Amino acid sequence: MAKQGHINSNSGLTVVSVSSSGSQSAQARETLDKLWVEVNKKQQRNDRYQAKLEAFMAYFKQSVEPIEQEVCRANEQWIRHLVSFVPRKSIKGRQHEALLDWIQEELTILESNPFNPVNTNDLRDAFNEAIVTSIKQNPNSSEVPEEQLDHYRIELSLMLGEEIELSDEELVELIHDPHKAMAYFESVLKHKMESGYVGDDEDIHGQESPYFHDESDQHDHSYQQHNQDFHNTNVDVATALFSDKQINRLYRQLAKKLHPDRELDPDKKAEKMDLMQQLSHARDVKDPLAIFLLAQQYLPEYQLELNDNLTVQLETILKDKVKQLNADYHELRRGDGLSVIIWQRFGGGTKAAREKGLREYRQALEQDVENLMAKCREIKTVKGLQKHLTARLQSFNFTRVPMSELPFDDFPFDLFD
Repeated sequence: MAKQGHINSNSGLTVVSVSSSGSQSAQARETLDKLWVEVNKKQQRNDRYQAKLEAFMAYFKQSVEPIEQEVCRANEQWIRHLVSFVPRKSIKGRQHEALLDWIQEELTILESNPFNPVNTNDLRDAFNEAIVTSIKQNPNSSEVPEEQLDHYRIELSLMLGEEIELSDEELVELIHDPHKAMAYFESVLKHKMESGYVGDDEDIHGQESPYFHDESDQHDHSYQQHNQDFHNTNVDVATALFSDKQINRLYRQLAKKLHPDRELDPDKKAEKMDLMQQLSHARDVKDPLAIFLLAQQYLPEYQLELNDNLTVQLETILKDKVKQLNADYHELRRGDGLSVIIWQRFGGGTKAAREKGLREYRQALEQDVENLMAKCREIKTVKGLQKHLTARLQSFNFTRVPMSELPFDDFPFDLFD
């Protein structure tokens, strides 16, 4: 005779029957009760943390994004100002290489800003055209000195972000025919885009970016591996659960309950359409827990009878769900999403302290705008620019860095605790 065991409706299913008897049945019920409680507790924790991230991100964008975009637009003007010097004949040799490197650096800084509103493709096109114009100014002779060829080869490599594979004869042809040069540039860039090439900018755009880098990458990898293991080990269990007649019956009961066709109220109809999508998705991806939780809320009177085999399968799924929720929480705290990164940089502390930190950060951004515009005004001549190029060649130290490398770890901005 089956023993009736109650699982708290706050934790998961409403009623469960276990077709064992005595202490074994009681132990099974107790295990499932604890696991349902744990799943719900961790899901609520994750939801709270996700809501906090989203709320802080919205606040941060409202407070900081406008001035971030001002910085980007000022940076755009500064880059265009530098690009205007590229074709100047009096800037040559190592200074010309330093100028190209400087522009590339500024473009990378701009592209790495997650709030950037500027079309950097247009900027890069202007940069490429300036280089082509610079090359075109070479005397139209069939022979180009080897030293000058080396110089052009370096310029092209800097522009394309990789070593170019052209013979001297092919390079001379590009020098004398700007149209062929542009066609070559476009073909290389198209190939890099199609192949998913990241190249030298990987530290900014890829997973190794300092903005997205975290010292716990090794732990992140282990959590990613766990998520993959979770998927692999639970496919068979979930498939077995979905082959059970009770799960199919429960699915049909839910589909009948949640179907929107008979709902007249527009708001309730839209809600039921969303719930039906959730239910269909749970069936498609074989997520029995999603179906159980929907049943808990919308079929409180439904009684699910679990035999020994189904109990073991459900216990396995619940245990792994707890592990997955822990992994999800780790990702929320240590992942590389923008809202997570903003929280890592600016979260924590009292409200007064974080307001002070945000104010100081905005002031720093405003100063950055002023500095960029001041440089545009001050550097008007080739001679003025050459002083800066000489200084860069001598020091190899660049004073401007992306937002990712600024020391924000001490700013306490935990607004929503």
